[in-house]
Amino acid sequence: MNNETPEQRIDAALDSVLRASGSRLANYTMQKRLDDMRKAMKKIMSDSYIAGSKDTFDIYYDRIMK
Repeated sequence: MNNETPEQRIDAALDSVLRASGSRLANYTMQKRLDDMRKAMKKIMSDSYIAGSKDTFDIYYDRIMK
């Protein structure tokens, strides 16, 4: 199991995207900008988790109800 905190996972995801664009999270020092980026990444991760959970529920529901 992953021992990272949710905040560490968010920062790792942000850093991954930024590195792919030629930057890195450490280059961003303005707290408001960091907070805004973290909020956006948290929403992306949350929305993805919810969508995956719904898809899993739908699959199992279809198997049980058929």
